[in-house]
Amino acid sequence: MEENPRKGNIFKYIAYVLIAAAVIGFAIYFLTPKKLTVAEGKNMLLFIDNQIIDIDRNLKSDMSKQDIATRLSWHKSNTSLYNEVRGSKDKVIKPKAEILEKKIVQVQTKEFPELRTAYVKSKKEVLGTQQITIALSGPKNDTLIFNGAIFASEKSKDAFLDNIKPIIQDLRFKKVVYKWSDKDSSDYKVRAKPDAEI
Repeated sequence: MEENPRKGNIFKYIAYVLIAAAVIGFAIYFLTPKKLTVAEGKNMLLFIDNQIIDIDRNLKSDMSKQDIATRLSWHKSNTSLYNEVRGSKDKVIKPKAEILEKKIVQVQTKEFPELRTAYVKSKKEVLGTQQITIALSGPKNDTLIFNGAIFASEKSKDAFLDNIKPIIQDLRFKKVVYKWSDKDSSDYKVRAKPDAEI
């Protein structure tokens, strides 16, 4: 007795529909923001309010007494908090997240040019012992300039860039220029966020 081929196809389609429904169900479950409990909501609001107060305090003060690593860490913690609350649909948290966003952008646009200046100052003496000078350029201090005979070698430039790449990305430099004579130089664009991007 022969089986009806249509019957086999129906089961195949039913299986496809069930698999698709399961995938959609999992996606909805894992990608939909979870509602915060009242206590979690209060804690989140407290974190946001404290961070806004901290940012306001730092906007009014001079942060240059802190070391670069501490200042960068502070900016990263701001970003982490913002990333945690930015998509919130909660009617109390959402407007606070928008205020936090504005404050973070404000402090970053003030602070990152200053951080880049501090970085260059901190490296002048060390690089000077290797016959390398370091300087800044650009309206936002976002071009880093190194000058030294060592940079005539492509291999030296690549090795030097590999060593400094994490910090220059963290400090949001846009370009690194290597000079090894009055006429010879090369520059590299750095993939880093703009100062106003969280």
